[in-house]
Amino acid sequence: MKGFGIKGNVYSLESRNMHSRPHTRLIASHVSQLNSKRGVAARSLLCQRTQTGHTNRWQLTGTVGSDLLGQAQVRRAEESALQLSDRKIKSADPMALRWREDTTGSTQSSLPRLVRPLSASQHTSVCSEVTWPSKLDTPEMQFHNLSHSVAGKAKPDAVLECLGGKWKLHCPFLNNSDTLFELYTNSKRERVAQLQEREVSRQSSRTGSSLCSYGRGQVFSKWNLSGPLTLRLPVKDSSITKDALSFVLRTLYDPEERPDEWGESVISAAVLLGMSDLFQKCLKEMMNNISSSTVCRFHEVSCKFKDTALQTACERWLELFLVTDLSCHVNLRDLPFDLLLKTLHSPRLFTLGEYDLLRAVLYWLYLQLNPLRTTLPAHSPIINFFSRETGAFLEQPHGQKYITIFQALRLHGITEWQHLQELHNIRVFPEASLFHILSNHYHNLYNGGDMTVTDFHKQAVRFGMMVDGEEECRTKTMNLYGFYFLLKAVNVDESDTYSFYIERLRHWDPALSQSSIVTRPFCMRPDRSVCYHITVQSYSNGEFREHSSGAVNQEFGLWKRCCRSKPFHVEGLSPPILVTFALAFPF
Repeated sequence: MKGFGIKGNVYSLESRNMHSRPHTRLIASHVSQLNSKRGVAARSLLCQRTQTGHTNRWQLTGTVGSDLLGQAQVRRAEESALQLSDRKIKSADPMALRWREDTTGSTQSSLPRLVRPLSASQHTSVCSEVTWPSKLDTPEMQFHNLSHSVAGKAKPDAVLECLGGKWKLHCPFLNNSDTLFELYTNSKRERVAQLQEREVSRQSSRTGSSLCSYGRGQVFSKWNLSGPLTLRLPVKDSSITKDALSFVLRTLYDPEERPDEWGESVISAAVLLGMSDLFQKCLKEMMNNISSSTVCRFHEVSCKFKDTALQTACERWLELFLVTDLSCHVNLRDLPFDLLLKTLHSPRLFTLGEYDLLRAVLYWLYLQLNPLRTTLPAHSPIINFFSRETGAFLEQPHGQKYITIFQALRLHGITEWQHLQELHNIRVFPEASLFHILSNHYHNLYNGGDMTVTDFHKQAVRFGMMVDGEEECRTKTMNLYGFYFLLKAVNVDESDTYSFYIERLRHWDPALSQSSIVTRPFCMRPDRSVCYHITVQSYSNGEFREHSSGAVNQEFGLWKRCCRSKPFHVEGLSPPILVTFALAFPF
């Protein structure tokens, strides 16, 4: 500026005596602002975020352990670089060169300049402060993280292309998979054959163009020899998912890996990759985890792979817990028709009573007719649903296919008045069937309880109770055609031995309530011939146990003060214990 000069630190006399002092103060303040900006920029150099890459990611220039967002973006950039190694992208990976804008306030260049990467120790300290949940990772990344931690820095020997993903594999870990080992061997053999053919063609070439192609072929040959093999595995089974495939591949590197859920997708992936040990492990895990939510799916898997052990275990579980467990869950709708029919015909089927078994079948039928239901409603809405039928459900075209299911029930064992009234209200059975049941009850009562028994195992009325092990004695009162009995299970000396027996009750017995005597028939016949069968079953640690007394005939009279059956002792029981008393009154 004219008239304003600086010699060292001394201003000229002319500039000091200038009339325009406001301009002097303005310039001095501008200089001080520039100095303060340089100081602020220098102090905040390590804490300034800068934009990097084409994905609008941000990063810190320094290593701040509390910057969780920046560390998450760093990790995503690393994963993207590993998945797309053939693409050159600008990444926020701190192990690679990254860009940041100049923060010195210089106006010489507005372009970003290259900054040196973080050291390996700094990168480790930054990433080790954050725990990455594995469930947030994709199946490919879950596999990559585990394989990278086990194999270290070893280069992959093969890349598996399956289900739209690429899985980098290492040769030492392929021995446990027959399919992958065979694919790798065949691919390696094909590569060697191709390289030999190229070598022969190069040696036979003598022209200059051949020499040029020889140089290019030599580079290509070297790349093929060092590059990983490509293994392509088509999947025709729709049940195999990426998560299941990722888990099965992870077991090659770590046999202790466990999936979120053992099921059809996991065992199908094990079969696809030819991993027999994992296949057997899946079957064992399924047998130990049978429940109301898995029994139908596991049974389907056993039929698919023809495994009789798992199939038998699922069917035995249904025989024990169809009424007491599965009928209380919406998973009952997944029970196939044939499997339900087979369970109903089983002599080992446990039920608390014949009415409870009918109720379980009605719940199953309701879910079949309403497949969009996601929850199992209460008992009353289901009864109202069947009560709206204009005619007998089993006589209608859409209900005739369920006739065999209801024929497997022992409806003659339903003797309570309120249950018989409900049987009439639901409008499922034809009027002729209901008339036959009621007339049969009348004749049995009129004849002193005598029943026409042609097949005891199909006509005996079943009464069941569960022993949970907390009580030393468990009892249940039952009545049939005016005769009352006390079913009893007693623990012997607080051990694993139990005693089971039947005792006939008199009308003044304290075990009977006054209301039951008034509202129900009571037969004073002094003697009663009874054929009974006691079945004791237990399920513990995937093991089923069954004990049977066989069919026993005994006279229960009133001439003695106490008339009971011979105790049936069973040792080695563990709760829960399911006891079934089947009774019939022959002539």
